[in-house]
Amino acid sequence: RANLVLHGGGHRWRAHADGNGAIAALMHAADSALSPLLGDGVELVTYEVHATGGGHDAAAAISVSIRSRGAADGPLYPGRAVHDNVLEASLAAYVDAVNTYLADAGVNIADAVPTPGDTSRHETDPEHRAGAKDRIMSAYNS
Repeated sequence: RANLVLHGGGHRWRAHADGNGAIAALMHAADSALSPLLGDGVELVTYEVHATGGGHDAAAAISVSIRSRGAADGPLYPGRAVHDNVLEASLAAYVDAVNTYLADAGVNIADAVPTPGDTSRHETDPEHRAGAKDRIMSAYNS
């Protein structure tokens, strides 16, 4: 299970999702948060992880590629990230690929208006417990 908030373009978007592991859950949550921008969505085509060095202090270097869902012959959009935490590196690489995809599609995240609707909130979210109005937040765009 993953809970996340993505920031970018002056917005914040929140989502949570389940997956068959932590990385899959994070990517499903990112897809859910970014669904107003992604249209039919994207699919993960490649996922590679490499250590940046030896020993316990090695960072994870993640490379991914995505394409538009249903476009089997469509272009691949790469994403890369390096971080000490493999989960953070994985999400950052995925969001990097999504940013490349959105830029190619001509989507300006700052001008994109989120589609109103419910988002899933985990019961441990302070805003959920306080009964704050549920709203879609925005995409991370570094």
